[in-house]
Amino acid sequence: MTGSHKRTIEAGYDRVADQYLSTKDPEDPLTLAALEDMSHVLPENAAVLDLGCGAGVPVTRWLARRGYIVTGVDVSARQLELARRYVLEATFIRSDMTELAFEPETFDAVVAFHSIIHVPRKEHPALLADIHSWLKPGGTFLAILTVTDFEGEDSNWEGWGAAMRWSHHDAETNRSMLRETGFELRYAEPRTNPGTGGSDETWLWVEARKPN
Repeated sequence: MTGSHKRTIEAGYDRVADQYLSTKDPEDPLTLAALEDMSHVLPENAAVLDLGCGAGVPVTRWLARRGYIVTGVDVSARQLELARRYVLEATFIRSDMTELAFEPETFDAVVAFHSIIHVPRKEHPALLADIHSWLKPGGTFLAILTVTDFEGEDSNWEGWGAAMRWSHHDAETNRSMLRETGFELRYAEPRTNPGTGGSDETWLWVEARKPN
């Protein structure tokens, strides 16, 4: 990400980390069902990378409690401070996800819930290629992407007094990018869950596999 884009994301999540955590449902049925479904194909002690892990609730914590070897990545220092409090079993790295450098075939799974949406969309193909490389053959990519095409900034996100930027593609573009990267789609479908403030939100839920 460019310096200004990265600073907006980092500063925004540092500022709203506690409020943002308060919006997270630790028992969100869609999230837990997707994680449970993915777990059926993961080996015991699987190595899992959580991109944009935030405060670790509920995704990172669920993965760690399953006994997986979890690495969480986030650009926000405050988010990671909270994550280390709530998920003692995981390893955390402060980094822009586009700047990570893991060895090929390091992870059995990579998850990215509501995080790639902050990466400039022109960088999505390269990031997906990195994710594909980091996965072992047969590895799983579980993500929440978007159904709409949008690029922009809100100077007062959710009324929390922090700026935030988003950059993402519509559903079919996301599906096409995943296939072009070499992923096999198990599903890539819109699912709706309650959003903050009582408004429903529809996202593109994706489970994709790196072929053996």
